[in-house]
Amino acid sequence: MRKQIGLIFSAALLLTACNKNKVEIIDGVKIQMHSHDDAAKKLKEGDIITFNLVIKNGADSVLQDTKKDGQPGKGMIQAPSNAPGSFKGSFENGLRLLALGDSATILVPIDSLTKAVQSPLPPFLKPGTDLKYTVKILKVQSRAEFEKDMEKEAAKAKQDAAKDVALQPKMIADYVAKTGKSFKTSAAGLYYAIEKPGAGASPKMGETWLVNYRGTFLNGKEFDKGSAAEMPLGQMIPGFNEALTMLKAGGKGTFVIPSTIGYGEQARGPIPANSVLVFDIEVLSKK
Repeated sequence: MRKQIGLIFSAALLLTACNKNKVEIIDGVKIQMHSHDDAAKKLKEGDIITFNLVIKNGADSVLQDTKKDGQPGKGMIQAPSNAPGSFKGSFENGLRLLALGDSATILVPIDSLTKAVQSPLPPFLKPGTDLKYTVKILKVQSRAEFEKDMEKEAAKAKQDAAKDVALQPKMIADYVAKTGKSFKTSAAGLYYAIEKPGAGASPKMGETWLVNYRGTFLNGKEFDKGSAAEMPLGQMIPGFNEALTMLKAGGKGTFVIPSTIGYGEQARGPIPANSVLVFDIEVLSKK
């Protein structure tokens, strides 16, 4: 009898697990629920959600993974739309079926996407397959709550930026000491060591000059380089503009640019916010 009860219990658990991961069509959305709490806060129009998301194509190749990217997704729950390009089985409509804490995979037919965008899709999205959005709802907020959080984050980022900038003179001094080069400092805060001044007229604002350059961080990691690159003075970061005016044709130098005369609080490609930049520059000729 105990053995039979155990078998029945095991079968019930297996059935529950199968039902939980069963692919269903709900309100036109093809969805596979992995976890769902009927008592949890349901998502409604206007809610702003924070979520983890993995997107895979029909061959299970990962196209995006917010966890690996280190940044959860955020978005607003929208009302159903009849606008051109919208369709019932969209990812956005699938989100409206979920609640706080839910985990599910929303399967969006590639054929529906093709009709919606009315243009060819990338070759890794094959007709007749599904684009798979596996999502986990981490947080649900009203617009007011979200904006309050954003204000707090902005204030913290500003404080962190001020701390970073305050540390830069010591970081630069340590770097300069290791180079063994003789650096001077301009009124704007640019650190410069001229290896060879060059000859002729110095570059002026509004002119374009051809330049060889290599950009690194203080730790020596390279983020950019160029050969005979066109540099329009006045259209670059202030520190780089000033550096070019200190050289003439054939001139070479090393320049350390604090973030205040670099990209400041803005991240730019491989360059994080509040970065100190080092440039080795050789001025070739005026264009």
